[in-house]
Amino acid sequence: MTTKKAGSGEPTYESVWKTLSKIDCSDKAESKNGLTYLSWAWAWGILMENYPQATYDFLNEEWDREDRCTVWCKVRIGELERLMWLPVMDYKNKAIVSPDTRAVSDTRMRCLTKCLAMYGLGHYIYAGEDVPAQTEPVPEEKPPPKKTAAKKAPAKKADNIVQMPQVKTLDDLDDAQSYIDEIVEVGSFGDQGECENFVNFFIGFLDTFWSTSKKDLKDGYVRNTGVFDLVKEYSTTGQYEILSAHMSALKQAINNQESSNE
Repeated sequence: MTTKKAGSGEPTYESVWKTLSKIDCSDKAESKNGLTYLSWAWAWGILMENYPQATYDFLNEEWDREDRCTVWCKVRIGELERLMWLPVMDYKNKAIVSPDTRAVSDTRMRCLTKCLAMYGLGHYIYAGEDVPAQTEPVPEEKPPPKKTAAKKAPAKKADNIVQMPQVKTLDDLDDAQSYIDEIVEVGSFGDQGECENFVNFFIGFLDTFWSTSKKDLKDGYVRNTGVFDLVKEYSTTGQYEILSAHMSALKQAINNQESSNE
């Protein structure tokens, strides 16, 4: 795939997202055990075509008491920085106890790809979609109702199914905020995977639109307190802690930037 290089100006979170989120990665993605993976080599090549100044670093792995490992990756594009983590997992996507160096190495590269998704490249894959958001989704065909004289089944079971709003992009503040408000109004997630996808989206939303200053970040938090309440109530996989930690890190980064400008 040939892509246009980004403009010569200093990249921003918004401009990078607009550039990378529109790239169709579907022909470079592979499915394994029900999940979709993107080739790290291809993803990095696309990043280099658009932002050749980009760099990445792997932080020290974290090991828990049961000897399970989580890797961390940081990707920089100019002054921009994204941080991502990923546990070392087996073919069933369960955390491995005492993983070998090959498993850790493979997970590092998957973590790099996931970190690139935080800039927009292949983000829709982690959101459970098959193509970028600008492509209209094909409506699912429903089978015709069966003719029967029996009584209709009660609708209680269907009512319990969480209807998740369609995932938005970060191209527009109002559009992204509308999507977030819809999620808060629903008051739940389809499953823990949906919760993780939403938290990743919301972190990108904060970085893109609410990270200019301490006041900006505070306004973004006040505007979206319902998000923190919802994630705290629903998540059982540490997503609230991840979101809170990112807020703290973002606040510290803003403090450091403002101090250096004084």
